[in-house]
Amino acid sequence: MGKTKLICTKFDQTNFTMRFNSSILFAVLLSPLVVQSQCTDLFISEYLEGTGNNKGLEFYNPTAEAINLSGYQLQRWSNGEGTATDWVDLVGEVAPFGTWVLVNGQTEDVDLGGGATSPAVDPAMQALADQLDNPYPAPTYMNGDDAIVLVKNVTTVLDIFGKPGEDPGVAWTNDEANGYVDIGDGAAWLTSNHTLRRKYDVMQGVVIPPVSFNTFAEWDTLVVNTWDGLGAHACACNPTGINEVLVEVQTSVFPNPSNSGSVQIEANAPIEKVTIYAASGALVQEEWASTGSLSGWKAARLESGLYFVNIRIQGGSVFSHRILIQ
Repeated sequence: MGKTKLICTKFDQTNFTMRFNSSILFAVLLSPLVVQSQCTDLFISEYLEGTGNNKGLEFYNPTAEAINLSGYQLQRWSNGEGTATDWVDLVGEVAPFGTWVLVNGQTEDVDLGGGATSPAVDPAMQALADQLDNPYPAPTYMNGDDAIVLVKNVTTVLDIFGKPGEDPGVAWTNDEANGYVDIGDGAAWLTSNHTLRRKYDVMQGVVIPPVSFNTFAEWDTLVVNTWDGLGAHACACNPTGINEVLVEVQTSVFPNPSNSGSVQIEANAPIEKVTIYAASGALVQEEWASTGSLSGWKAARLESGLYFVNIRIQGGSVFSHRILIQ
């Protein structure tokens, strides 16, 4: 698939290649023409930064009409670059309140020399895709330090993941005191080796570059290589179906923070499974309902640190909580 050209800041007199840089991005984003109302256009609903090349993104149509993807483009701003470094044109049509899944397209291992290999994507993940990405370099060769921008008709920005123009180190983190960037102080890497799922009450993309990228503001953080949610997204924009059930479900983990190493996990709906992961992605505890469902469960013997608690409700919906054990 060929690449289209991008909006220019100046023309190269030799080939008139057009570039889309951070100055233009900020100018475009502040224009009244690109301010999006809620539930009106495509946005990123899931971000998968897995092991190897197991990487992809899911896009959600929050409207009651099908969206033709002609003119929609996904850009990667790699390693703090002030301009898009690679991009892919989305192709297809997204059903009302439906999703479109883009997955890395590498289907075989590539020998990079010196004993290094670029691995093929897990076929099980690619099987969930509606579209496979371009060959390298392409947006789904992202690492945790790359910003992602979704644009429409070249100049309209629909969504921003990360902070374009900022190199956060290994990844954006939970370190609020240091602007959520990695300074090597042990903060949790949230945009690397994790699946991130947009929160239910997010109804539009980010169209203004953030001062800092706080992952937890709009994203639930799941363990690396979690793909079971691809192809469906629960959002408050959808007035019918499963979302009516989801909005009524309430889950809680308390106390948070905890000084005892224990937390109580409860929900107002039957719980099928509870999993607890360390910030590194390692599985710490797992509890299945032995008699069909749980109404509550106490997790104990947790050492000091940051954890992610995933509560799976009967029917498959997963609710994620971040907890701190002091």
